[in-house]
Amino acid sequence: MTRRAWILLLAWVAGWLLPGWLCAQEDPGKAEVGKVKVTVYFATDGDVTASGPKAAVLATNIEKRLRTEQKLRFNHYRLLGEDIQPLFRSYENWAQPLKPSDEVLVRFEARSRPTQNATRLDLELWLSRKKILKTDILLEGDRPLWVLGPEWRGGRLIIAVSLAADKTPQ
Repeated sequence: MTRRAWILLLAWVAGWLLPGWLCAQEDPGKAEVGKVKVTVYFATDGDVTASGPKAAVLATNIEKRLRTEQKLRFNHYRLLGEDIQPLFRSYENWAQPLKPSDEVLVRFEARSRPTQNATRLDLELWLSRKKILKTDILLEGDRPLWVLGPEWRGGRLIIAVSLAADKTPQ
């Protein structure tokens, strides 16, 4: 083989092999393994209009679920906001259900390999930039974690954290 043929062969092999070495690999920790939904409700026994004009009426089934728990039982409920965020295999994520306000934030991170119907999470609830709850929970299917939040406008905030129904962990 001539010198020119060797150079062309070497250039062809280098062009074929080097792009694989130079390309960044996918980070397996950033693989989306599910979605987490955070919802904020306003509950009161007084004037429901204190929740503001953007508050929405709840679906009947959600209102029934709230009334079954003694500590969450109020006369009136309104939906204030919700956020659905991806759950990464090994990275934390934040949900901000009252956008653009950062008064209610939820930080979550997968603790173990998720199954089809359940996910174990590290969960932190932040209100007014203060961490008020830190826990390790097991979220299952359609069973949210209900947190009775602080007093607000003559009522109470209720925060629900659940797996998003549109995509469960794989």
